[in-house]
Order: sequence, then C-alpha cells, then structure tokens
Amino acid sequence: MKRSVLALSVCVVLMSFAAIAQIDGIPGLILTDMQLISQESLPHWTPDWTGPIQAATIAAWFAEHGYPALMRDFNGDGVVDELDTIELADIFGRTSMHADSERGTTDVRLVLGLAEYIARHYPEEFVLKIYDAGFPSEFGGEGVGGFDPDMVPGIKLVIMPDPSVQAYEFEMSDGEGVIVGLEEEPSRNTYLSGRSFLYEQTPDGYVPVDFAWSEEDRWEDGHQGKVLETIAKMDPRFFVEYLGDWTLVECMLALSPVEDQAVETEDHFCPEDAIAFHVDTTSTEFGDIQIEECVIRDGDFDVYIWVVTNIDYLYNGCGVCRFILPNPLALPTVTHGEIAPWVFSDFGTAWMWSVPISSCGLQPGQSAVFLVVVPGPTTDTAVLAGIGPCLPVAIGAGLPPFFPARTTAPGEPGDEVGCPDLTILERDISCICDPIDGVCTLTVWGRVINIGSAAVTAPFDVLLMSPVQPGSDLLTFPDDAAPMTLPFLPGEHWDFDVSFTFPMAPPLCPTPYKLIVDPIPGPDGVIPECDEGNNLLNGEAFCDCGDQQEYGACCLPDGSCVNLTPAECDRQGGDFHPGVDCSMVQCPLDGDGCPDLEIEIDSAECVYTPRQEYAITVVVTITNSGDATAEAPIYAEAVIDCDSQSKVHPFDIPAGGTASLTFDLTCTVNQNCPPTVDVEVDYPDFIDECDEGNNTDSAAVTRLK
Repeated sequence: MKRSVLALSVCVVLMSFAAIAQIDGIPGLILTDMQLISQESLPHWTPDWTGPIQAATIAAWFAEHGYPALMRDFNGDGVVDELDTIELADIFGRTSMHADSERGTTDVRLVLGLAEYIARHYPEEFVLKIYDAGFPSEFGGEGVGGFDPDMVPGIKLVIMPDPSVQAYEFEMSDGEGVIVGLEEEPSRNTYLSGRSFLYEQTPDGYVPVDFAWSEEDRWEDGHQGKVLETIAKMDPRFFVEYLGDWTLVECMLALSPVEDQAVETEDHFCPEDAIAFHVDTTSTEFGDIQIEECVIRDGDFDVYIWVVTNIDYLYNGCGVCRFILPNPLALPTVTHGEIAPWVFSDFGTAWMWSVPISSCGLQPGQSAVFLVVVPGPTTDTAVLAGIGPCLPVAIGAGLPPFFPARTTAPGEPGDEVGCPDLTILERDISCICDPIDGVCTLTVWGRVINIGSAAVTAPFDVLLMSPVQPGSDLLTFPDDAAPMTLPFLPGEHWDFDVSFTFPMAPPLCPTPYKLIVDPIPGPDGVIPECDEGNNLLNGEAFCDCGDQQEYGACCLPDGSCVNLTPAECDRQGGDFHPGVDCSMVQCPLDGDGCPDLEIEIDSAECVYTPRQEYAITVVVTITNSGDATAEAPIYAEAVIDCDSQSKVHPFDIPAGGTASLTFDLTCTVNQNCPPTVDVEVDYPDFIDECDEGNNTDSAAVTRLK
C-alpha cells in the first residue's frame, strides 16, 4: 500500500478494547437476497401457484450464487431480474407442475418439475433430498409408476426421514435451497421457501424462522411477496405457526449441489482517495487473522470494504467460515458485495458472511473481500468483529467457539455531519361521507422514515389537516400502538393512520389535505434535521360525493392530466375519460403527438405433449407506428377457444420501436388443434392512441406434431 496506515487512520475513534462495539456470537442465518414473488404477479395466478413460485425462487437464488444457467432472460427485456423469475414460475405452473389443473401442484409434480429443470441445466451436479418418508407411496398414487431415485436422468432423488427443525437448520446452513410444504388440508400443501432461522429460542422454547411467502404485500408498490416471520417447534413432528395456527410441515425439499463450490482467494487495493484505511491482526490459539478495512465516500454513501486474510488459522483442520460485524447504528444496507459461495445475512444490528457448513472455508494464505454500502456520512469506529470456524456437519451438533477480532466499522458521526432526517409517505387514503349525519371522514395511512444518518431521540408529531375543511388530527411518536420506542434509528420506519371529520359541504371533490411530520413549533419543528423541506406531503381526496359530480381523467392540451368534471375538462379544452383517474390514462405529449400500437403474429405453433395436452406457442411483435412514446405498462392478450393468457411489457416503446412477447397456451386432448389464435395489444385501452382500430391480429395455429 502506498500510504501510511497511521496517517490514514485518524478518523478511527480510539476506545478501550473492552468497550468497543461487539457481538456475542453467531445469531443464525438469513438469506437476505431472496426474491419475494407474489401469487398476484400474473392475472391468472391463484393461491394454488405456491409450488411453481417457490421452485422458481430457489432456481433464482442458485442462479445468483454460482449457477447462472438456472435463470435467463425469459421475457426478452435485455436483463435477468425478478420479472424473469415470474416467467419461470409461470412456465413451471403451466407445464410440469400443473398449477392450473383441478388438483393443482402436488408434492410429486413439484419434485419432478424441479428435478427435471435442474438436471437439464446442470446434469449430475445436484441431488434433490425429499424429507417425507411417505413420498414413495404418494408417488405410486400419482399414477406415474413406482418411485426410483434415478428416474430423472442427471439428478438423484433421495428419500429422507420426515422433516424436522434440526434438518431445516442443517440444510439452510449448508447452502441448500429449501422448500417446505405446509399441510393446510389433506393432499394439498402450501409451499414456502426457507429464508432464515435464529439459534436463540423464544422463552417458550420455539425457534424463530422466516420464509419467502407468495402472499401479496399490499403495503409495497406493484406486486411483491411477503416474508413470513414466524416460529417453529417439534411436537413431535415439525410444526410452523401459520395464519394464527400451528400447521404441520408435511414435506420438505432440499436442493443440494453434489460438490461444494471452492472458496477462492481475492485481492483488493484501497485507492489513494479513501477516507480511512485500517489494518488489524488478531491472534487466537488456533492461528492469526488479519482484517484490512478501507472506507470510500461516494456522494451521500459510504462504502466499507473488509479484506479478511487467513494467515495461519486452522480449527479442526478447517479455516474461516463466518465473518460477522456489528452494525452499531443499525444503518440500512444500500447494497453489499461478496463472491460465491459466500452468503450475506443482514440481522439489522450485525452483518454476516458465511459459507456452507460442509465447506472447509477460507484456508491459510487466502483472502476474502466483503463490502457494504451505507448512508453517509459515518465515522470509522473501532469494533470487535467475529471469526466463526466451520460448523459441525452432523444434524443437531453444537456450535463451535466464536473468536473476536479487532477491526473498524460504520459508527456514530460527529455532530457537525450526522443528523436525523424525517420524511413522510402516503400508503393509502379514504374519504367517506354520511349524508344522514352530514359529515365526511378523511383517513390517511402513512409512513414516517428516518432517512438520515443519526437517530431521533425525542418524541415527534404527525399532523393531518386540510386547507379548505375544518378539523385536524395529531399523532405523537412513540404511542401505545407503535411497536417501537425511541431512539428512532436511521432506516427505521413507523406506519400509522390519522383521520378527522368535517361537514359534508362543497368543495368535496377534490378535498386537498396536508400530512406533516414534526410540524410544531414553527416551520422547523422540534427535531433538528438534515433537510427540513421533506416533512410535508400534499394530496387530494375524492370523497364519496354520491351523484353530485362525475369526475374522470382529463388530458389537457399540454399533455398533462388532471381529475376534473366533464364540464371543467371541456372549459379547459381537454379530452375527458369517464370512470378512470389519471393513474390509468396516458395523455399525448404536447398535444400533437400520439403512440399507435400494432400487433402482428410472427408464429403460432401447436405440439402434442406426453401429458396428453396441446402446447401452443404464439410469438408476437408489438410495433409503435405513432410519433410519441407508448409508456409502460403495455398489456397484450392471446386468446384461443380453450385458453387465454395476458402479458405485460414493462418498458416504454418509443416511436418506431418494437417489442416481442411469447404466449404459452394449453388445450386438452378433447379440443381441436390447431385452433385460431386472436391477439390484442392494449386490450384494457389504457393508452390514448392515434388509431384504436389496429390493435388486433389473428392467425391459424400450425400443427407441428
């Protein structure tokens, strides 16, 4: 390094070894980066699609951790992301896993569909462990012959004992993709993907666990699955608390690589403009560990990089398998960095990187590079990190000792640079009028977030008011309904609802309102913040006005959109759209340009499958022949006599641009094939086009075999 360690370490806060921030041990495991797919991501999905959703979730996890061929650009948008995971789940559900059938996805269909997909892309590189002693009998009852561990070429199916909490913890710790099947009713399971567990049990002896859950999260924008945070127990079988009741884990799948990925050595050079650089060597009875820390400031963010070098550390013949750092301020993690097979876990107050327990870890002479990005500015602060040796391979074996190691991490900034920053968001709104009592009630559900770099240590208020209606509502944090207390840390959020009642008198549509956090005393409130200008949210409520007025979206000549009555829209020279608001209308820009979407069938082919179905694939091209951009989302639909499918193109199509979509349709054997397929673009008529009459195309389907 071309710098003096002492000269570049002046930002480090010097503290006694016993007093510096530290953590007590290995908390457990959280797969922080798992994708959360909602069962409402596609219009034809139902709660019966949990099997295909979780199978795709596990495939996406492995694709991001050393097995990239398991995920590809299914939707053709040029990137591989969560939208492609949705497409893969849809393929699973429509084909091998039969989510649309009367019985839905059974354990057998889930196992065979996942095994066939994995073996096709990585033959002989995985095994699929089935924790269900009765699975061979289930398999025989499915009418597909007797169970054979080698029945799917390229992957072995291994029958294990019935599921247990210990087996779940073991498979998660060993880097496997875990799916649990919760028995909600006989012969039908709801599937979840294993995401976490904690070693410290509840006072009642239960194990904290959470799962990737396909239930729609209605607090998030767009379609988003949830994290099911719950507990597990053995009594005497594996049970999980689900929807307020103990539910049996009837089966558990663990997708396991046959061979562990090698832990490779890495290098990192700290740049000359780094704001801090620190090197520490810690000696243990099992050898020495060096930790080199580098801090880079990038605008409003601080990048912390740790290079962990195993000098000569060996415990039971293996090296370093865990690296744990305290997060003293519980700072939100903007992003993180590591290479496979290292897995990142974010516990809120600690970060951890780990390798599968069957690995022998970072060997003497090897280095690993870990990175987190947090909101800045921060101060490089002395902490005790944790060096975790490799865990025992046996199910239920105890934890090995945990060794503290000196390093530095993001800490409390000085008063001159660190400050809280409260901002406020709307989650939902309601305005209901009662003609009998002659009053209206305005309710706003909101969220306050501390986006600053320091904690809020004093109570603060949220105010709801209207500049045109009497009344208001004031709520103070913390209150009895808030599940948290002061300090209100950086990155934390508080969800609340406020409401007030006012006379049912014009103007009601719209009724403007203001939602203010930390409103008094004076314009700057009681909390000194980094930015006092983001504490106010202005909005409009369209109250339940009966038949007084008909509001709709009005496209004005300048291309903007406002919600007005037909008369008001006409007076302003606008184009009125009854029954919808501006969120559902795309107005032509500058009054003289418009998109014009046309759809053309490129190919339509029909294949008879071994499952006694006709699989129909339709490829279409969408062309914008207008002179303005067609803004996303752009919906399209394909319809045949026995099936239909809708899809969304999630990106804008510029004037003269094109996009391609592929539809996968299915007919049973008692249907005629080939049929005629009809396709339509912008079928809900969301987009104002130059010509609304050229959005369809039809073609006969070609029978291939």
